[in-house]
Amino acid sequence: MNEGREVGFVEAVEEIDLRAYLKVLQKWKWLLALITALAVVTSGALSFFVLPPVYEAQAVLMATQPAEQQRVVREEDGLESVVNTVSRLPQMTINSYVGQLKNEALLQQVIKTLKLDPMLYTPRTLAGMIEARAVKDTNLIEVKVSSSDPKLAANVANTLAKEFLEFISKKNQEQMARSVEFLQEQLAEEEKSLAKAVEALKKYEAEPRGVPLLEKEMTSKVENLTAYRTQLVQAEIEYRQALAAKERVEEALKKTEPKIQVRKFREDGQGTYEAEEINPTYVSLTQMLEEKNVALAEKDAQLTVTSESISRLEEEIKNLQAELTDKRAQLERLQGDVERIKKTRDVLAEKITQTKIAKSINLGETNLIVVSEAQAPDVPVKPRKMLNMAVAGLLGIMAAVAAAFLFEYLDNTIKTPEDVRQHLDLPLLGSIPVMSPGRLKERPGESRV
Repeated sequence: MNEGREVGFVEAVEEIDLRAYLKVLQKWKWLLALITALAVVTSGALSFFVLPPVYEAQAVLMATQPAEQQRVVREEDGLESVVNTVSRLPQMTINSYVGQLKNEALLQQVIKTLKLDPMLYTPRTLAGMIEARAVKDTNLIEVKVSSSDPKLAANVANTLAKEFLEFISKKNQEQMARSVEFLQEQLAEEEKSLAKAVEALKKYEAEPRGVPLLEKEMTSKVENLTAYRTQLVQAEIEYRQALAAKERVEEALKKTEPKIQVRKFREDGQGTYEAEEINPTYVSLTQMLEEKNVALAEKDAQLTVTSESISRLEEEIKNLQAELTDKRAQLERLQGDVERIKKTRDVLAEKITQTKIAKSINLGETNLIVVSEAQAPDVPVKPRKMLNMAVAGLLGIMAAVAAAFLFEYLDNTIKTPEDVRQHLDLPLLGSIPVMSPGRLKERPGESRV
């Protein structure tokens, strides 16, 4: 119950405050009207008679081959990739073109071409007249120029577009010229390096015991080693055969008596007698055994000589292989240096040719087209008179309301019965009407306390 009363009291107080505010505004309505009217009239006078009209001319460019904004270029690592970074045409996005349109050098060229007064027009002031932006989801670039002179605005827009194309081509040619100069310097250095590398290779190849000679010597020694090994195998076979033959002769010799009993006729012819003689078979086997020993000794000597020759050749081949490997590595290193420098030289020569061709390309006219030239406008875009007056009227009302409440706050005089109750918090006992008949007729509620 009490809460309902408090809510009702608060609403009553808010209604009273709102009525008080409205009374204040009602009281100072003439001030509201005066300030608002003054603001509107002043804005209108400034818009119609003081502020100069501003005209806007627009030219449109189209980028035919813009680079993607977030393009990620993945190229193979290597010499050609590095050289490509030097000789590649500049990749420009739409935003890059837009950013270049207010380049100070470009604007200075526009001022020079149009023969504008340098005391009035500088690159900074000209940049303030120009608005360039990329049209969303297109390759178009809008170039807007604002000026109080419609013809000047159109001339600046068209000249800017034309000079921009030439500016892009000129910068491309300058960059390509620097690239060609750099590549030519690198090519000269590579030519010197190649001459040194070739000279070093020739000098090395002319040295005694070069790789070709060592390879021939290696081939010869390997062939000799193979022959000796074959001879060794054959000698081993012959040695075993001789040894087997010797053993057979020795065995036969063991079974043969050195002497034999023979019956001979007496010299007088009268009968026979037995005599002991050397066994010829034994003698023959003995001679054969001696021959086998000699042959076996020869085979043994042949085996020894052949084995020593093989050992000597293997050692020589081992040393020769080490020498050949070392010299072959040095030769391959020198040949690799020559081939690498030749490849570098060829790549540089090719890129110089490509860069010279790129330098001759008119990049501005290739990548950009003026699709719409600016025309001198007939209607100014500024000032917006009605908008200015509406804004001035709104601001005037706000200022007038603030002034009304300020004056009311500062006014502590008592003019009405409500002022008595409001300022003195006393009940009103009575009032003395104003004695002027005319004033009473006009404002019957007014009285003097």
